[in-house]
Amino acid sequence: MKNAVSQKGMTLIEVLVSFAILAGILLSVLTLVGQNAQYMLSAEERLLASIATDNLVTEELARLESPRAGEEVGAAVVAGRQFAYTRTVVEVGERAVLIEYRVQREGGEQTLARATALKARQ
Repeated sequence: MKNAVSQKGMTLIEVLVSFAILAGILLSVLTLVGQNAQYMLSAEERLLASIATDNLVTEELARLESPRAGEEVGAAVVAGRQFAYTRTVVEVGERAVLIEYRVQREGGEQTLARATALKARQ
């Protein structure tokens, strides 16, 4: 008879424990990758909304006429993505207006990007 101490290899319990540890590690890595992908999509959307806001303010400042005081809603497209915007114009004295653009996801309420500018009256 062979001595039990001289046997080599792993027992079934040891293999099962190592598989359980490996499964836990893999599950953690997959969760981390999923969260990273979600964050990247959100960051891309905020970046595109910021570009849309910058474009809207630049176009507004390039126009010769000054906008009327009040609020206006509209839509903008950047890189094939549709965004909704709200433009608010407030008179600041006799010679200037304050223009604020807020951009959100189409159909959404959360503001993704915001920009303000002062424009002299013409």
